[in-house]
Amino acid sequence: MADNNEEFVFEDISSSTVPKSKSSLKAVTDNYGNKVFKNLDKIIKAISFIVAIGILLIFAVVAVVLIMLDNIFAVVSVAVFIVGIILALISLFLIYAIGHLISQNNEIMKHL
Repeated sequence: MADNNEEFVFEDISSSTVPKSKSSLKAVTDNYGNKVFKNLDKIIKAISFIVAIGILLIFAVVAVVLIMLDNIFAVVSVAVFIVGIILALISLFLIYAIGHLISQNNEIMKHL
């Protein structure tokens, strides 16, 4: 059975002698994050052009293959190429817009 005369001792665990490693870890991760994502907006904008050119090339190859199969598919191949241009432009604008939003957000954060 426990003795009622026992005293409870509380230890201060938030002592100032304990080194604050969380702040130094935060500084290291912040510096790494700043270096990695410094030009993220420019990277996304470049990716938008690469994706659009890739889509356009794929549809151009499909259009050429249709013409090579038979000249009857000439109208269809022109339609396929126009659809490719439209899809390439849509993807270009959507992906580029994300990069532009990130760029504008960075400018706003700099001014604040």
